[in-house]
Amino acid sequence: MRGAPFLGGYLLLYAVALTALVVREHFGLEEPLFVLAIFGGVFPMLAWAVTRRTQPLPVEAPGTAGILVYLVVVALFIARGLDFFPFQEPAQDLLKTAAKVVVLVVVPAVLFRTRLQIRWSRSDTAVTLVLGAVLIGFQIVLGSGLRRLATVRLSTAEIVITTVGALVWMAISAGLVEEYFFRAALQTRMERASGSTLGGIVIAALLFGLIHAPGLYLRSGLTNENVGSHPSLLLAVGYSIVIVSPAGLFFGVLWSRTRNILLLVVLHGVGDLIPNLANFARNFHV
Repeated sequence: MRGAPFLGGYLLLYAVALTALVVREHFGLEEPLFVLAIFGGVFPMLAWAVTRRTQPLPVEAPGTAGILVYLVVVALFIARGLDFFPFQEPAQDLLKTAAKVVVLVVVPAVLFRTRLQIRWSRSDTAVTLVLGAVLIGFQIVLGSGLRRLATVRLSTAEIVITTVGALVWMAISAGLVEEYFFRAALQTRMERASGSTLGGIVIAALLFGLIHAPGLYLRSGLTNENVGSHPSLLLAVGYSIVIVSPAGLFFGVLWSRTRNILLLVVLHGVGDLIPNLANFARNFHV
């Protein structure tokens, strides 16, 4: 019950942001409500159900104030720091990912001393297979990744190479950097600060969404998000709340139930696999 005010506040903020988008930006209701229902409802409940027999790993996450200050550095990095790599692919992707690992993993690990344990058990395998199948099925049915991959015209062997390579790449470039910082480092501390597991999940998910707003506003053409080439500040902030933040609820529940960073990294990579197959094949010249 201690988490109820945080969840209520999040839903109120979500409603205000969505109303502002609809009224001022003529934003449709279908996509945000669908995203909230799936990533804020169905997927978190499924994550809770399949981890009922999972024993959470111990995590040490001392301090809180410092990481909130560091959020400003992360926001500036996302907004502008990735613009300083004017190289050809795949060198650009490699350098950007290296920069993200430094800013979102290495520096926070040194500064804030978040200590994690690594485990991979039969239970973790079962959770990965169930949730991974759901995430892939979701992308196959509702995403456009496979249609875009078909335009690349790869052989069967090249498709296998692309799939394996893209899975590893997305697990590192998206899974590792986002799950370590936003879940292991940030959410764990927000749970302690709020005195509630649910409160920590909600706060971290909201911050995860809002931290993307500067990037959407300043470099929208490079974010692959549906906000146009020159979005208003209202659109950038509102979109970050109603579209981006619900994904943090799903992974937040998964983190609270397992405390297994390896599990989250793998599943994040699986969730981002199909949408990024075509780009991986092109960028890495498969």
